[in-house]
Amino acid sequence: MKRFLLCVALVVSAAVASAQAPPQPQREHQEMAREAGVWTATTKMWMDPSAEPEVGQATETNTMLGNMWLVSKFEGEFGGMPFTGHGQFGYDPVAKKYVGTWIDTMSPYMMTMEGEYNVADHTLTMVTKGRDFMTNEICEGKNVTRYVDDDHKTFTMYQKKGDEYTKTLEIEYTRQK
Repeated sequence: MKRFLLCVALVVSAAVASAQAPPQPQREHQEMAREAGVWTATTKMWMDPSAEPEVGQATETNTMLGNMWLVSKFEGEFGGMPFTGHGQFGYDPVAKKYVGTWIDTMSPYMMTMEGEYNVADHTLTMVTKGRDFMTNEICEGKNVTRYVDDDHKTFTMYQKKGDEYTKTLEIEYTRQK
């Protein structure tokens, strides 16, 4: 019996010693958590870069999933039709990049993104990849979020055409109190 208990004790202590601690939130996860809350949004969308933008109103509700993932729900109207989008955003500590996915009611395709935060100008730039829902072709783009202060941010979406980026969407956000 003593041998059996000794073997059990050795197996348990080996398992405990070899177990890794669960991942802990990084500084980047904590910075991302500032997005949590409800935001009022004014949207400007350019279907044609030479035309006036279509202006609309929306609401974005962001919640943290644990301490490492931001889940976003965006509700508004685009092109006179109701629009809902969902995003999941986090930080990959191995790649040292912010990462995310986006799905919405306008497209059957998911967009993926990764990027970096520039501390000096308080800007998160994410390079995006997905399919254009109108042409079904792979398209690339860039999303830039500039944090004005804790309660205001500006999001700008660009679509890549050749070597150039064209602004397609701008959203001004104000945190609801």
